[in-house]
Amino acid sequence: MNRKSIGVLIGVLVLLSGINATLAKEELLFEGYLNKGDSILVGPLVIMLQDVQKDYSDNQYKAMILILKDGKVLNMEYASIKVPNGEKIQELLTNTTFLAAMAETLGYDPLNPIEFAQFLVWLENASEEEIIDAVFKTIEEHPELGISKDELLTTITYPNIELVGENETIEVEVDGEKVLVTALQVYPNGARISISGPEEWKASMISAYLTSWVETPQRIRPGDEITIRVHLKNEGALKAKYITVVLSPTPVSLTPSPSGSTDVLVQVASQSGVLQSALLPADTAVKYVEYLDGKEERVLEFKVKVNENIDPGIYPLYISMAYYIQSEGTMQMVQGFNYFSITVIREGDASFELEYVKKPEIVHPGEDFEITVRLRNMGFESAKSVLVEMNSPIELTKEAILIDNATNQHFTYVINSDKTVEYKFRLHASEDANTGSYPLSLEVSYFSGDSKEQKEQTFEFSIQIIKRNQAFIEIENIDLEPSTIEPGDEFILKVKIKNVGDEAAKAFSLKIEPNKVTIPGEVTKIDLSSLQNLPIQGSQAISENLQTALNQIMEQLAKENINPFLPVGEDNTKYVNEIKPNEEKVLEFRLKSDERLENGVYPLKISIEYLSTPNDEKLSDERIIGVNILGKEHIIVSKISTSPTRVLPGTNNVEVTFEVENIGSGSARYVILKPMPNDPFELSETSEQIINLGTLRQGDSAKTSFKINVKENTKGGTYEIPVKIEYKDASGESKEELIKIPVIVKEKPKIEIEGVRFDKSPIQGEDIRVYIRLKNTGGEQAENVVIEGVVKADQPFTLPKRSDYVGTLDPGQEGEGVLELGIDRNAIPKEYTIQIRIRAVGDKESGDDNVYVFEKSITIPVEENIKARNTLRIAGVIVGILTAIVILWTYRRRKKS
Repeated sequence: MNRKSIGVLIGVLVLLSGINATLAKEELLFEGYLNKGDSILVGPLVIMLQDVQKDYSDNQYKAMILILKDGKVLNMEYASIKVPNGEKIQELLTNTTFLAAMAETLGYDPLNPIEFAQFLVWLENASEEEIIDAVFKTIEEHPELGISKDELLTTITYPNIELVGENETIEVEVDGEKVLVTALQVYPNGARISISGPEEWKASMISAYLTSWVETPQRIRPGDEITIRVHLKNEGALKAKYITVVLSPTPVSLTPSPSGSTDVLVQVASQSGVLQSALLPADTAVKYVEYLDGKEERVLEFKVKVNENIDPGIYPLYISMAYYIQSEGTMQMVQGFNYFSITVIREGDASFELEYVKKPEIVHPGEDFEITVRLRNMGFESAKSVLVEMNSPIELTKEAILIDNATNQHFTYVINSDKTVEYKFRLHASEDANTGSYPLSLEVSYFSGDSKEQKEQTFEFSIQIIKRNQAFIEIENIDLEPSTIEPGDEFILKVKIKNVGDEAAKAFSLKIEPNKVTIPGEVTKIDLSSLQNLPIQGSQAISENLQTALNQIMEQLAKENINPFLPVGEDNTKYVNEIKPNEEKVLEFRLKSDERLENGVYPLKISIEYLSTPNDEKLSDERIIGVNILGKEHIIVSKISTSPTRVLPGTNNVEVTFEVENIGSGSARYVILKPMPNDPFELSETSEQIINLGTLRQGDSAKTSFKINVKENTKGGTYEIPVKIEYKDASGESKEELIKIPVIVKEKPKIEIEGVRFDKSPIQGEDIRVYIRLKNTGGEQAENVVIEGVVKADQPFTLPKRSDYVGTLDPGQEGEGVLELGIDRNAIPKEYTIQIRIRAVGDKESGDDNVYVFEKSITIPVEENIKARNTLRIAGVIVGILTAIVILWTYRRRKKS
């Protein structure tokens, strides 16, 4: 191999490696099902299944997929179309000459006042489409007007998104990276798609999720008016709508209120104490944002006035957020919180912040332990003669926790601005300390700069003490039987407990405590539509607003507080005499959920109480268990119909339409139907093989259909077509069901020729009668049966009597019809086949008015006419003899003369 060939080979290999490297960058990021309206976040893109439409040219469903970045559609092109110019058409309709021509075009006489008035009445009541069609028709039929269509058209440009069918791919380039979106399968309500792109991108189905962070001034003094900048970002793929952001000293729980924003402000003031706070809003504590798109950011500014008489220190602030997200056709409210703090200092004063506390999570009685703290001087001045002391703020703590006198105080001569210092304290938990939480305080005293006035600051935290030699009951596991609970169901609650302490627990009791929840009650809607007829301005708006407000008030008043779960056949308490260390017990309760509960998680409150050996100390605790009321789906089919209504043997493309309904109390997600017809049916080639219905919630229904072919020899009767349903229940478990759709196949008449006879032999040159015996071998009565003979042009036959009426034939009954057949005398003797057409009407009493045509054939054996041939021979001999006599006579006569 020469050097040139080697160089070419190396070049090809380099190119191929470059191609492979490029391809390797594209990885499968997502493959799964999307319902119409669903979105998925892929890297910087939002990919949305906007719609599914049926393309009737190829009878296939196609998907409209939008690929968006920063709110712009990347796979959208623009197209132009000419549409009628409304202003010019309106101008034409004021022209009397054109109106007269238009009236004539539509069949009215413009010179007849009555007909022209009728035309004007039509023009007043006609739709816009009808008028435009009439205008263009007038222009076509009256060229003398000198108006062209183009004069009345205007061009508009509109966005055009190409629909994609199964196994078709959309390719876009984003920031130099290639993204491929392929529709693997397309269903009436959704599609299964795959998305490939850069390997570092991630895919997320999150709908909308708001995060926040805060910017505050580093130095804040009493009396300052400061600006707090709250940064919001929607990390999800869909819009977060109607966003309410509250700045307050404590978290605020926002709930929807029919009264609007005023109630929100009052709620903020009542829950957070903002009206009495040392930090007062300079303008408003509540901000509203209409919506944030996926990955969109927004900055909100809050003006806060710092009280002039405030003491230096650290003041907490909370960001409380409430927003709505679109979830499968409904709006759901989501709440979020974030916490930050501001440090207020005086001009030039030193001020400390507790940056860090290191302490054990649990301390047992009799143990030694250490606490390390870190303080930072946040002021502008140095802190001098700093004394840091650990103390017990309450008497109970002094008895339980002993602080080492050698380390309970620390002194530092000076701590400069923005510097930190760590201090370590040694402590001891008393041997007889009880289980509990004990507060400790860190007291800091110092002089700021050259000031002669001593300043003090206090920070608090707590220590958890748990006795070693004590029984301690833990709830290890909770089971529900059945695992899926519907409203009104009875279920068994199994509580597994274990003594993880060092001593035995005696006289143990576990009690289900009453715990009220609020549910919506029954409301009778108020109808104030009659107020719309009041003779006052705006009566309709007044009645609608008043009706809405009253109904909202009624809904609030109708709410009830109920116990979601009640014991059945037993009391609400279980007892155990003794539980030894490491011993486990399972306690069972038979409970019933209230029938009025909606789907959701409901709290079940339990309390435990027991005596711990050796000193029989009484211990108690309360726990909250969340019980998920999911409901159970129940899928049925209803409203079954076929097109055509009468399904007959041999019919193709019979459309079976039905509704799938969820009459249960739970949701069924990703519902897919697979028709599986068996003999005597088969799926039509134009039928949907797999049908995607999306999500069916409680009470939802979806209409769908598939097509079948019916075999020719199918007997009448009711048949069932199996349809497999696959879906996921509310708990995410995959389920399969098999439903059967009944289809009634009707009988139809079927006429056969049982026999043929002739009144005489079919010979050349004769007219014969052909008697045809018929039999109805079908399952339905055949009415008005008529037979008709059909002779081809090249056959030596005529039909003096072409058809005959047979009458009505019941199933199994025979009848006879007669045809007259003329045979040409020159017909070649042989067997001929002629066509017999049989017409019949179905049984009208059973609703069958179809006309059935049966094409049959019979054989006519034409024989030679021997008698006619002999007659001709005799006639020929006689003619020959006569001719000879005439010749002889003529000869003799001439001879004599």
